Amino acid sequence: MDKTTRQETIAIVGFGDIGERLSSLLPRPQWHCFGLRRSANAVPQGVESVAIDLRNAHSLSVLEKLRPDALVIALSPADRSAEAYQAGFAEAMANIIAGLGEHRPRAAFFVSSTRVYRESSEAWIDEGSDTADSDPHVAAILAAEQIFLEGIDSAVVLRAGGLYGSGPGPLLKRVAAGKLTAKEPPRYANRIHRDDVAGFMAAALTGKITLDQRIVNLVDDAPAPLQDLESWLCTQLGLSYEPPHSAPSGETPLHKRISNERLRSSGYTLQYPDYRKGYAEVLHRWMAHSEREDGLDLH
Repeated sequence: MDKTTRQETIAIVGFGDIGERLSSLLPRPQWHCFGLRRSANAVPQGVESVAIDLRNAHSLSVLEKLRPDALVIALSPADRSAEAYQAGFAEAMANIIAGLGEHRPRAAFFVSSTRVYRESSEAWIDEGSDTADSDPHVAAILAAEQIFLEGIDSAVVLRAGGLYGSGPGPLLKRVAAGKLTAKEPPRYANRIHRDDVAGFMAAALTGKITLDQRIVNLVDDAPAPLQDLESWLCTQLGLSYEPPHSAPSGETPLHKRISNERLRSSGYTLQYPDYRKGYAEVLHRWMAHSEREDGLDLH
């Protein structure tokens, strides 16, 4: 590194899979990464681990001491209860902003979720569409978004679709077990590969793309009925596709299709623009591992 070039620092709060992928994409030694998580171990080489407690604003005052140039926040609740969502999103975000003290990073990202959007009968959804405010789980996520956007002028909320790309994941395991979505009604899946979530942030932080919006949907180019995805996966696995004819009575279909126009207009090029390209790689790794480790033959 040129002696005249100042090293930039990034603090990744909730350091996990996405954080690890992002840290590997930022050029060294231009960037120094701090991984903030509950346990100060299990981080890759080159990442400086910092133990924090998201429930404790005093614990997060370390952020004011670190004075990071960039901040990335990836939160997850302790369980699926509304109370856990309130604590894990809204309260945790308030503690993070408080922990920054007077310091404000030049760039900040919160990895949120497309779950916040209201179901809309197959209509296309964009960042200005209605949100499901009456759902207490969604309300907690939206509250975290608002605290983040109001607390940091440079803040950008990234509403990510269904994440995949780390192991087989629940969808692939379910399909392999023959547990398929009913043939009718259609249920749209909006997905994003984990490498593209990390890649998008890395591109923004290194000046390769331009962001002029404060909320951006991170989904691929091809939202598709879950039934199509499952049928394709069955074909790849050499399994017959035999879904139940109709959904159980009272089940609400997931009909929203989410636009990624803002992602595309930023100049970012998706590494995995549709589920076929993304899952082809996941399948290859999974089947190779299964056959090597377990003697499993999925064909």
